[in-house]
Amino acid sequence: MSKHQKVAVIVWTIDPEGNKRFLLRHNKPFDGYENEWTITFGDVEDGENLEEAAKREASEELGISEFKETKNLNHKIEFEGKHGPTEAHFIALKVENLDVTITLNEESIGCDWKLIEKVKGIMKHEDEKKAFDLI
Repeated sequence: MSKHQKVAVIVWTIDPEGNKRFLLRHNKPFDGYENEWTITFGDVEDGENLEEAAKREASEELGISEFKETKNLNHKIEFEGKHGPTEAHFIALKVENLDVTITLNEESIGCDWKLIEKVKGIMKHEDEKKAFDLI
């Protein structure tokens, strides 16, 4: 039996001081998901590759559709999800700058650009935090 495929999308940029900044969204508690700061996750739909799925998810959840760079981080996590055994593949999407227009969907109650130290301090899952070191 094959595993359900998801993408884990890390949106990032370089701030005016030359630091990497990562866009985290504040997840609204819904449908069994916790109130937490996290990245965007979504299903890979039929006919999509991982990069296409990541861009679609970033567009749907964050309203972002223009990216300077797309990188498959070759990092995945495995867990038991709603659809059974699941793999989430991490994709990094770099945007032009911090001024990119963000339009959150109903799954989020906020978002913010965070430095790596803050990301690692507020995200809950260690296996997800490891992906940020690959950017």
